[in-house]
Amino acid sequence: MSFSLRDLNFDDVPSSMELSTLAGWNQTSEDWSRILRLSPGGCRCIEVAGEVVATTTLLAYGTELAWVGMVLTRPEHRRKGLARRLMEDAIAHAERDGIRTLKLDATEEGRPLYESLGFVVEGEIERWGRDPGAPGSDGKAVNADSLSRQPEHVGRGIPDYLLALDAEAFGVSREAALRELSRSGGSLSGTGYVLSRPGRVARSLGPCIASSEDEARGLIATHLMSHLEVAENPQSSWFWDLLPSNAAAVRCATKFGFTRRRSLWRMRRGKPIENNDAMVFATAGFELG
Repeated sequence: MSFSLRDLNFDDVPSSMELSTLAGWNQTSEDWSRILRLSPGGCRCIEVAGEVVATTTLLAYGTELAWVGMVLTRPEHRRKGLARRLMEDAIAHAERDGIRTLKLDATEEGRPLYESLGFVVEGEIERWGRDPGAPGSDGKAVNADSLSRQPEHVGRGIPDYLLALDAEAFGVSREAALRELSRSGGSLSGTGYVLSRPGRVARSLGPCIASSEDEARGLIATHLMSHLEVAENPQSSWFWDLLPSNAAAVRCATKFGFTRRRSLWRMRRGKPIENNDAMVFATAGFELG
């Protein structure tokens, strides 16, 4: 059987969606398209007889850091070395571009592969979720924290001072990605912001960067309340990806009725990136960092 490795393109989005759906992931077609817009040369796939059977994405944040994501293989083609081949290709791509550090969020099943390629564990990352009707989803906890706050909506984009705050928290600038993500909505204040976007099975909260727990709680409260009031989709399900090392983020998620759903490993290949996880109340998602 002949395998062909090539760039992923917009015509491949339906096939890519099949892969992520088969894996039970939350990405939408727009999520795939967004990564292609942000990194047209970093998205790769392996095809067999014209069918995309495995994918990976590499999103560069300058030359300091690139994020690996969407490492997927169709069930019938697993254990054939396709993920390794794509990962080796991504590493070679990053080295050609002079990128100093690679990061990814690994499942327990994927961790041995990444360790064999030189990745080391930095810590855990968890997905929390909230279903319609769960405690805390009726707006009562939200209202209590949003009474004294009136954050602006993100509609006009994220201002430079918050982009600088985000770079301090994340470790590098990710302006282009935040500009893209902000199109789906969010809230901002003088010392923080929160974004969210639709998902295949639940709306994804994040990223959220804030200077304090109180600020993050108010931003998230207001944002959740704004979606609670959307008539066509009231009390929808949510996902929230957070770093459990940030106890304040865990307290916020618990307050608003979210519960822990799954745990992954945040891994790094290359030099450590200086960042501030205490300001990270929600990540951008497993494929974005």
